[in-house]
Amino acid sequence: MGTSTEKQVLSWLPDTEEKVVKRMFQYKLDRSYVRPIPLDIFAQQAIVVSKRSTCLFYEVGALIFHNDIVLSSGYNGAARGDVDPRMEGCARIVDGKIEEGKGLCRGSHAELNAIGNLSAGTMSLQNLQMMITLHPCNGCAKQIVNKGIKKVYYIWEYGREESVSEYLKRLNVEVVQYNSTFLKHWIDRNGYDPVGLRHHEP
Repeated sequence: MGTSTEKQVLSWLPDTEEKVVKRMFQYKLDRSYVRPIPLDIFAQQAIVVSKRSTCLFYEVGALIFHNDIVLSSGYNGAARGDVDPRMEGCARIVDGKIEEGKGLCRGSHAELNAIGNLSAGTMSLQNLQMMITLHPCNGCAKQIVNKGIKKVYYIWEYGREESVSEYLKRLNVEVVQYNSTFLKHWIDRNGYDPVGLRHHEP
């Protein structure tokens, strides 16, 4: 009985010159290699877009797409023309302490920015979908519904109101936590961390 490695060899490889094979992407020469699907690419793009965030606590990226074509993207952070929190400090920090839930944040959420970045030509499109790095909050969920986005994929959980998913589903928006072997390996390789958990004290 052959080994698992022998089973994975592509039939044309033995007849190909070794120097030619060495010039190829080696990982593609294994039968187990699977190309990333569009959702994998959208998830990657959302994560990369999130690196544009100016927030010191969360990095969030969002894409809106239709029939596998990306229409817009957005990330969280201060409004255009406002100060850079990294240079000026977070507006929620008062006298050295963070004041949460008091409306002090100067940031706009990734989902809202992605919706705002849609072009006028997309207004008539139906069945829009969104890929977000973090599960949407209650405020963003309302705008997702208003825009007519019918399916939301998110990669990581977010400390949110438990009712948000139920709210979206009740208004006919499908909510799916997206993961795949390809995406997991890619995230692990690059060490992405949307809420700075690796820096938190245990």
